[in-house]
Amino acid sequence: MKTRLAYATLVLLVVFVCRGQSGTLQLPESPRQHSAWRPDTSVPTNILSAAETIYEQGFPDPHGCEYREIEVAVSGVWVGKVSLVKTRGWVLPEKSGTNQFAICWNGLIYPVAKVSAPADLLSEIMSSNSPASRRLGFNGGFAIGEDRSIIYANALSTRILLLLRCGETAAALTNWTPNPRMMMSGGFEGGRGPVQNNDPYLEFASDWAWAMFDRTICAHMRGDEALALATARRLAEVQPKIEAEAEKRGFTRPQYSTPDWRSKPGPYLGFLDQLPQLLADLERRAHEAKKISIIESGLTNYPDQTRRIAALIDDLDLVSARQWGQPGWVNLPEDPIVSALIQEGDPAVEPLLDCVEQDKRLTRSVGFGRDFSRSRTVIPVRDAARSALLSILQAGFGDGTADIRAYWNRYKGMNLDERCYAILNDDSAGGRWLEAAAHITQPDNVSTFPGGYSKTKTAPTNAPVRMCGEALRGKSNPSVAELMTRRALEVPANNPNAYDLSAACQMCLALVAWDRRAAEPVAQTLLKRSRTAIEYSDQDNSRPDPRMGTFMAKLTLACAQSGNTNVFEDYAAWLKTTTPEQLGFSLSESLEPLCKYPTNEILVAAAASLFGDTNSAWNKLPWTRIGFDDPVASDLANVPAFRLLLARELDRKEVCGSISFVNPNTIRFVITNSMNMSGSRGIALPADSQPTNGTSVELRRCDWIALSLASGNHIPIFNPFAPVEERDETIAKAKALLERR
Repeated sequence: MKTRLAYATLVLLVVFVCRGQSGTLQLPESPRQHSAWRPDTSVPTNILSAAETIYEQGFPDPHGCEYREIEVAVSGVWVGKVSLVKTRGWVLPEKSGTNQFAICWNGLIYPVAKVSAPADLLSEIMSSNSPASRRLGFNGGFAIGEDRSIIYANALSTRILLLLRCGETAAALTNWTPNPRMMMSGGFEGGRGPVQNNDPYLEFASDWAWAMFDRTICAHMRGDEALALATARRLAEVQPKIEAEAEKRGFTRPQYSTPDWRSKPGPYLGFLDQLPQLLADLERRAHEAKKISIIESGLTNYPDQTRRIAALIDDLDLVSARQWGQPGWVNLPEDPIVSALIQEGDPAVEPLLDCVEQDKRLTRSVGFGRDFSRSRTVIPVRDAARSALLSILQAGFGDGTADIRAYWNRYKGMNLDERCYAILNDDSAGGRWLEAAAHITQPDNVSTFPGGYSKTKTAPTNAPVRMCGEALRGKSNPSVAELMTRRALEVPANNPNAYDLSAACQMCLALVAWDRRAAEPVAQTLLKRSRTAIEYSDQDNSRPDPRMGTFMAKLTLACAQSGNTNVFEDYAAWLKTTTPEQLGFSLSESLEPLCKYPTNEILVAAAASLFGDTNSAWNKLPWTRIGFDDPVASDLANVPAFRLLLARELDRKEVCGSISFVNPNTIRFVITNSMNMSGSRGIALPADSQPTNGTSVELRRCDWIALSLASGNHIPIFNPFAPVEERDETIAKAKALLERR
């Protein structure tokens, strides 16, 4: 416990070190920043020119600084919390009354938490296994975070600049090869490779600018506003110099899409688009007193709801929700401040609308497409307010607030259930019927939020599932079931083409959840309409809605579970007209009736037509473009006709790729035939059957099928690393098992 407290104290010391009375931070300049440089004569002129320009623009000069073991405070975009990292850097001479600073390998000067023993630069260079990786990412470069870029082995081209300045020319040149994405126009001759006079300036400058931007972002996220502001100010000074120099040197500008999808030349440092807004927000924070959020001080200290809502909105610039995955985005409602606003309900709507329209502040939340690409977005306060607003209303809207205000003016005064009923009962509200039905039938232990996020509370064991709209069951003339039926089946008399069959099917599925008995005749009607629509789409060569397979299957199951299996005829007739590629990612759901009712005569005949007819697209595996589900391992293996297809697949002995064993209980595979895929999956082999770690063997088609069957527990354990004779024996038994059942 003492160790944890000591570490926490040290981290806090680093975060707040070197701040003046106003909470600002002055980053010092290297002691020999403006001194003359006499480089090694072996440095190529193109590299020398780029390096000299970068140093003139302010890249810190390590001359006059001692290379030592140090610890500095950093953070990353995933967590946003400070941590101390050990590295080596050039410690600036200590001045009386100030704390120490050091130049790190990403070309930035950092406040230092701890300075230790002198370090040997040459030894570090010699001990490095290979030159730094300079992977190409979006926007011209690879986005390495500051927790890695401050270390020699991970730094990008900034380490070349530092090595050159320290006289380690050979090491610097070893670390640099031309980066094609950074070449000036004409840097390649006839596809034969890079010409000798390629210019590394933009790569050097971009990597340095990225390091500054990344530190600004990370410091802001963790609340170190002084370091974030100092870095952003420095970056704002350097950015126009880099843009002008790159233009002067003739670099081709990147092309950016305009709102009308046309391309136009953009800035070289496109990842800095938000810098002016971020800098302005940091300047604002520097002039404001440090806030303690209402969540920290306690919501109970604000018994008046109006004042409590105002305080929560004022605290939205402290929102620190983090990205949940990649690809993905930030789930703002998970932040306590946004969550508290959602709990306030309808009284918060109008203050939140005002915030969305007027607030120009930024939060401490950051979103990104991929952490390795140079793109970061600091989420505006208005986005956090909008997320809370839409969560309260449980409705979706386009950009702006005009539609939201019109919606609110129409329905305010009603609670959410009453609004949903009114919408379903409104003939002119067609765009919101499904939205209302979805809320009414949503389990009451599930909360949904904008962006597809949801949160489920654990329900008591064996407790009946209640729906959010249970209070509406007493409504009559019309009832909720009558309204859902009307919205699913009613074809506009004045405009039949406006009838949306997909939306009608979704409405029927909501009705299934609400009242299964009332839904059955609706489902039967929609199944026939769907079959007809699909037949006509085939005739006019239009592609059917890919969701129709899911709707067909779910509506069929809804009727069958009520005892009406006659609907299998429409389902089977439709299924015979499909291909695996057409069903795509909905394949598993589309074939669910076959798996649920494997002995039904109609479905047995349909499956035999699909999987047994040599002219059928379903007759041979692998099926392409079907998503990530493995049909071999699925419940489809319980369907007799599909089992015979699998038995035929087990006769295929051609090599289709390779497989290797990785402890613990993992295999890596590469499939080189028409599947053309690679990846890893778990495998459960007895300890005495496990191969040596790293063992690799050829993979036959029958081996892959048997492995998938075993992973779905359709056959006993299959060892793809066993001798061929042993594998063939297991496969023969598996084939007999498939054919027998």
